[in-house]
Amino acid sequence: MNASYITPALTLFRPDGMFDFDSQGRLYEHLIRGGVDGILVQGSIGEFFALTTERRRTLAEFSIRSIGHRVKTIIGTASMLPEEIVPFSNQCLKWGADAVMIVPPYYFRMEGEALERFYDNLLERIHGPVYLYNFPDRTGYTIPPSLVLKLASRHSNLAGIKDTISGMDHTRELITVVKSAFPNFEVYSGFDENAAHNVLAGGDGCIGGLSNVVPELCAAWAQAMRSDDLPGIAAGQQTIDRLMSIYAVSPLFIPIIKEAARLRGFVSSGTCTFPMEEASKEQSEQILAILRREGVSLAEK
Repeated sequence: MNASYITPALTLFRPDGMFDFDSQGRLYEHLIRGGVDGILVQGSIGEFFALTTERRRTLAEFSIRSIGHRVKTIIGTASMLPEEIVPFSNQCLKWGADAVMIVPPYYFRMEGEALERFYDNLLERIHGPVYLYNFPDRTGYTIPPSLVLKLASRHSNLAGIKDTISGMDHTRELITVVKSAFPNFEVYSGFDENAAHNVLAGGDGCIGGLSNVVPELCAAWAQAMRSDDLPGIAAGQQTIDRLMSIYAVSPLFIPIIKEAARLRGFVSSGTCTFPMEEASKEQSEQILAILRREGVSLAEK
């Protein structure tokens, strides 16, 4: 089976709010050594929404250079303004990114012909592979498979989609409708626990946040899928299902994932963009208990 595990990487900051490039570089090294198949920079968990355009360019250039083509590198270039998306996307591709990823406009529902025009406009002007990012919990609406099929039929640079929906109904329809016509179109689930279901249904794997914390487990699970190792797939599913309780520690999951990565020694600080606060002591203890329960190695104190 075809299966990839891509990490939507955390963006790391010093306590003063400036980028912590030392920790950021170490995180990328941990992910690559852990065996993930790719890294998405400036996804939702990467806090792109709270960064200025200038800071986003700085982070993108650093990340592309640091990852250095060792794994697939995708840069999230979403914005409410197409005239920001296009030059940013093309610059990232020029710097060496393998692709860019773009979530649709948020705040107002942008469906039907308006959404079609939005993506047509971008795909015509971006000179490289583009992934769509469907996240209805954040945009307020979904990208329908029928529209994805239309776009794929018109734009050869439309590479795939990240489908961040808790169930598999919409993702399964994407696989059935789009991949049946365009077999190389990539469909990824956005929740870790859906990775195996996605692959078994004919999709391409997962772009899931838990891989910031346990890249070695996620990579081993993907390898089990590629090897048709049913016991390994089942064991990985059960482990990831239990680790998903990390997300239940708080609905605002970015500080929680950062704290989990800090407890493993991958990053130095759990600082987030304002107004998000770091995980509390109580939340940290809950995360620690989950990691210990699963036998995950922790940083030495």
